[in-house]
Amino acid sequence: MSDKNQLPHKNRQYSDSFRYAFEGIKTTFQEERNMRTHVLAGVLALLLGIVLSLSITEWLWIVLSSFLVFVMEILNTVIENLVDLVTEEYHPLAKKVKDMAAGAVLSTTIFAVVTGLLIFAPKIIKLFS
Repeated sequence: MSDKNQLPHKNRQYSDSFRYAFEGIKTTFQEERNMRTHVLAGVLALLLGIVLSLSITEWLWIVLSSFLVFVMEILNTVIENLVDLVTEEYHPLAKKVKDMAAGAVLSTTIFAVVTGLLIFAPKIIKLFS
C-alpha cells in the first residue's frame, strides 16, 4: 500500500480531514433544529458573558458547557443516523439507543444550564439590587 493512489480519497490530503469535519458540523447545524437552538443559546451566553465581564474561570466553564452540548448534539445525530441506516422498521432496541443518545444531550444541556445559572444569576441579581 505504498502507492498513494491506493489510499481512500479522504486520506490523501491532511486538509481534507478539516474540510470533512466542518462539513459534518455544517450538516448537523442545517439538519438539526436542536443544534440551531443550542448554538443560539451559546451565542446568547457569549453575549451575556461579554456584558457581565466574566472572569477567565467563568469563561472557561461557559465555553466548556457550551461545547459539550454541541458535541453531544453531534454525537446524538450520528447515533440517530446510524440507527436509521441499519433499521428500516421499528425495533425496541433502536428506540432504546436513540432515547439514550437523546438523554445524553439532555443531561449535558442540564449541566450547561446549571453552570450558566451559577455564573450569571448572581451577576444579574447584583445588577438589579
